[in-house]
Amino acid sequence: MTLIEIVLAIAVAGFVLYASTAYVVSISNIWADREERHFFEDHVDGVTEFLKAAFLHAGYELALGENGETGAEGNNPEEPEQNNPKPKSPQLEKPEIKTQKESNQQEASDDRSGGRSLISKSESPIAWKKPPGAAGYEDPMLHFSLAEIPPLLVGLDDVPATKVELFLHFDEKEGLGLLWHSNLQEEIEDTEDLQRTQLSGLVTGLLYLYWDETFEKWEEEEKPREGEGNEDFLLPRFLKLVFTHNEVTKTRLLPLPVPMDSALLF
Repeated sequence: MTLIEIVLAIAVAGFVLYASTAYVVSISNIWADREERHFFEDHVDGVTEFLKAAFLHAGYELALGENGETGAEGNNPEEPEQNNPKPKSPQLEKPEIKTQKESNQQEASDDRSGGRSLISKSESPIAWKKPPGAAGYEDPMLHFSLAEIPPLLVGLDDVPATKVELFLHFDEKEGLGLLWHSNLQEEIEDTEDLQRTQLSGLVTGLLYLYWDETFEKWEEEEKPREGEGNEDFLLPRFLKLVFTHNEVTKTRLLPLPVPMDSALLF
């Protein structure tokens, strides 16, 4: 082989290596950008779904009867009846026939009185409330309770999964988080004693949506509306979360359960 042939072979080999390297780098960048986009989308959906599930299960707890046991009737089938009354003759008993409407009314009455239901629902599952140990000048936060501690909330050792009180906390620098404490914790003297869990550092805005009956339209507020009388703030109908990452912004709406006495729950 002559010197010219060797130089040409080296040049061709270098060109092939350069093209292969550029191809691998471009594929890696495309894959990294794809993973970044999916990460942001999954993060936004994950935070939204967690809060939706928490709001949906807020306010439920185990109902106790008059003797501290589940159920209100408290009958013990093992105790014998007094005076050993004679059982009635089956021929004299007349079966009671109820219509479907009467049965539904009876079940609803039993649920309201606590005679059959083992789970009770708070009338205000989400409300404005100041966390324990908060100063008088501090604003209340959105408060709700869960019957069990979700796996996301960590920080308590040797504490069973019992009722937990949570407060939604938003800070423009830190993002969206939760302040919470278990009902088995000792008395809290200051808000610094509360457990803190960050939900998302990418939340850059929290807006409150109210329905304006006068103009019949939805209005967004950066701060909650002030209430009347003893109410500090009015409960919004929706929360709007604003996520921002690498100059990309996404928004999500969170409905808040607002109980109404005139509405039928199914």
